[in-house]
Amino acid sequence: MYRKVFSLLVFLTGLVFLVSCTNRTTTISGTIDKQTKLLYSNPDLAVCFDNFLDTLVPDDQGRFELKFNLKEGRFMILKMPDSRNKYFIPVLPGEHYEISIGKNNEFSVDGSNTKGIEQYQSVLNYDPYTFDFKQFKNDTLSCDEMIKKIKQGELTQFKKLLDDKEITSSFYKLINDDRDCFYASISAELYLQDMLKIYRSPKTDNSILAEENTMKQLQNIFDRYKPDDKNLMKSPSWTKYALFMYTEIYLQYLKKHIDRDRIESLIDPEQHFSFWFEQTKQSFPGNRLESALALLIYRQGGSEVESSIPAYRYFKEKYPASPYLNYFEEQMNETIELYTGNKSDPSIRFTENSDSINSLSALISRFKGKKLYVDVWATWCAPCRKEFQYKDSLEIILEQHDITPLYISLDNENQNKKWKALVYANHLKGVHFRANQAFIDDLKLYWGGEKGKKSFLIPWYMLIDENGNILEKHARRPSEIVATKRLSD
Repeated sequence: MYRKVFSLLVFLTGLVFLVSCTNRTTTISGTIDKQTKLLYSNPDLAVCFDNFLDTLVPDDQGRFELKFNLKEGRFMILKMPDSRNKYFIPVLPGEHYEISIGKNNEFSVDGSNTKGIEQYQSVLNYDPYTFDFKQFKNDTLSCDEMIKKIKQGELTQFKKLLDDKEITSSFYKLINDDRDCFYASISAELYLQDMLKIYRSPKTDNSILAEENTMKQLQNIFDRYKPDDKNLMKSPSWTKYALFMYTEIYLQYLKKHIDRDRIESLIDPEQHFSFWFEQTKQSFPGNRLESALALLIYRQGGSEVESSIPAYRYFKEKYPASPYLNYFEEQMNETIELYTGNKSDPSIRFTENSDSINSLSALISRFKGKKLYVDVWATWCAPCRKEFQYKDSLEIILEQHDITPLYISLDNENQNKKWKALVYANHLKGVHFRANQAFIDDLKLYWGGEKGKKSFLIPWYMLIDENGNILEKHARRPSEIVATKRLSD
C-alpha cells in the first residue's frame, strides 16, 4: 500500500512539473477604433524591446488576435504607428486578454489580472533615461531612501490587489521583478551622473575618495540586481539597465578608469563597439547572451559601424535559427555592402592636407577658375543622405553648366572610415572634404551673416562662381534642382 501511495505521489509530482514547464497558449485579441496597422512586441522573445516590433493589420471591423505559446510571464508592447503612446502589457501563460484602443488612444483591457494591468499603465515611465530626477533634489531623504520609498509605494498598490485576489501571485512576481529592474536603473543613473560630475571636477583627495565611494555604490547595485538575472531580463527597463548602463558605461568607461581630461571626448566608434561586444560576451551566459548580442547588433548595425560586421557573423554562426535575425539581418546586409563596395572610382577625389584648411575661403581658393556646387552634410544627417537619391540627375545638370560638386562633411575624425564608405557607396562624384572644428566655426559666420552665430542647419547648399564669390548662400537642394531643372532662382 505504501509503495502504491509513494508511486502515485511521484507521478503527481512529475505531472505538476511537466505542466509547469509546458507551453500554454496566451491569446491577446481586441478592437482598434479605426482600421490601421498595429505594432507589437513578441513576448516569446526574452526581452521586451520597443524596436523589436512586428506588425499586424486588423480586419474590416478593426478586430485582431494574437496567440503565443508561453512558458512564463512576460511583457509585451502594443503601439499604433501614428501615435507616441505605448502600452506595456504583462501577460501570463494560458491567459486571454481582450484589448480595446479608442480613436483618442483610450486603452482598456478585460480578462486575467485586469486591475493589475490597468495599475501597471499608471506607474512611472519605464525608461530610466526619461525619468524626472528633479524630485530627488532638495529633499530631506537621501536619493536611495527616496527611491526605496517610491518603489515601495507602487508595490503596496499591487500587493493590495494581490490580497484582494484581483491579481495572481505570478502576476505580482512579474511586476515586482520589473520594478526591481526599473529602480535599479534609476539608482545606477543617479550614481553615473555623480561620477560624471566627479570627472569634470579638479582631481583632489576629496574627489578621489568620492570616486571610490561612488564606484562602490554602483558595484553594490549591480551585485544586488544582477544584469544577467533572467527575471530582471523580462522587464522593459532591462535593455537600458544591463546593456547600456552596466556593459557600455560602467564596464567600458568607469572600470577602465579613463583619463579625466578625455571624459567628454568621443572615442573611436569601431574600438568602442569591439570592446562592448567582448564585454557583452563575457557578461551574459547561456541563452541570455543571444538576447544581449541581438540588442547590441541591432543598435550598432543601424549606425553602420564596420566592427559590427564580425559581431553579426559571430551571432549568425552561433544562433542560425534565432528569431532576432528578422529584426536586423537586412540592415546588417546593408552595412556589409557599405564597407565592401568599390573603393577605386577615379571620379571621386578626397582633398589632401585637409587638416590644414581652416576656413571656407581657404578651401574655395583651391578651385580657382572653377564653379562649385557646395553640399554641406554629415553621415548622421538623414535629410542629407535622402538627397543623394537625386545625385545622378544632379550630376548631369551640373556637368551641363560646367560646375564641380564639392561635398563638405561635418563628421568627426573618428567617423572617417564611415564617411568615405558612404561616399563610395552612394557614388558621389566630385571633391570631398571633411571639416575640422576651426572650419566649422568659420562656416557659422556664413549661415546668416550674424556675428556670434553659434549654429547652422544641414543639409546646406551653396553656389560659388569661378572667382570664388558666393553667388547663392542658400542654393536649391538637389531634389529642387532636379524637379525644376534650375540651379538658382
